[in-house]
Amino acid sequence: MELKQLTKNIYYTTHEERRDRPCLGYIKDSRYPLMVDAGNSPAHVEEYRALLAAEGLPRPKLLCATHSHWDHTYGIEAADCFCLASQKTNQLLKTMASWGWTEEEMKKRLETGEESLFCDTHIREEYPRPMEIRVRPADLTFQGEITLELDIPIRFFELVSPHAQDCAVLLAEGVLFLGDAYCSVPVGEDWVYDKKLLAAHIAALEEIPFSLCVKGHHPPQTKAELLAELRRELSLL
Repeated sequence: MELKQLTKNIYYTTHEERRDRPCLGYIKDSRYPLMVDAGNSPAHVEEYRALLAAEGLPRPKLLCATHSHWDHTYGIEAADCFCLASQKTNQLLKTMASWGWTEEEMKKRLETGEESLFCDTHIREEYPRPMEIRVRPADLTFQGEITLELDIPIRFFELVSPHAQDCAVLLAEGVLFLGDAYCSVPVGEDWVYDKKLLAAHIAALEEIPFSLCVKGHHPPQTKAELLAELRRELSLL
């Protein structure tokens, strides 16, 4: 994992496929440095903090969770930040906070479809002892959109997505933190897009004034590159 700088105030960490660790964002602020997504574990958070410290950047005090999926939220407890998420995301976090992590309970969630094989596999890769998982809901929730008046204005808003029903994105300095909003969903061993949701997602992105985007599990792209990629995917459906 590496820490890279995109603008004067915005950084991100690179993703890792093996343990399904997504990019994490960092926005400098004189009072409330901001973390974008919490990572998938305390170990992920510790590596993130070490990278910040190496660059002389203070620890975050605020955290924005783009959606509820484990790889973006199971580090919330370890991040030790005031956490902000949409009401939809927080309801899902509350549900997961009640989950048990015995072998029997994990197997049952696979059987019911509450968890996917892809996520189960990577959770086991990240957590040799799943019983150590602690899911923490957010401290503050919003509906629709919220603006954070920090050193630079930050918009945090819900966005229609083919990946999940609770996706929210964060816009600052022309950079759009997408989380996984652009992604398809795992169905068995395949990744599948819903055509209507993908078309709606593309239309929504076209209206957002950003020049660069940070993607949860891929390198950053320009707006033109992202839209061209998603339109190609749509044409294949």
